[in-house]
Amino acid sequence: MLWSDQKDVFEKMIENERNLLISKGAEYAGDQDCLANFKDADIVGMNPKQKLWVYLSKHMSSIASYIRHGKEFSNEPIEGRIADARNYLALLYMLIHEEKTTSPDKACQCKNSKK
Repeated sequence: MLWSDQKDVFEKMIENERNLLISKGAEYAGDQDCLANFKDADIVGMNPKQKLWVYLSKHMSSIASYIRHGKEFSNEPIEGRIADARNYLALLYMLIHEEKTTSPDKACQCKNSKK
């Protein structure tokens, strides 16, 4: 791949991931807290980062299977799995950032809350 092609592919990939993050985020997390989908993890004895890891792991398993077998086993293309995995890593970054920068008295109290 030429460097110029890499730049174009990367820019399209980032744009696609941004659009997915926004559209799927609105569907899953609601309109207030973009991380709310992970913050109800205490219902099953997990913390938000652990819940996120479960979702990310599903995509990583699919990616590993694609690498191992050289084919897709679902109707979602491998590029979509990669985009979702990268977005989960971005959301993990955001959870960690929020954890490090939000004072406990201002943290979202999302335990067992509805989105």
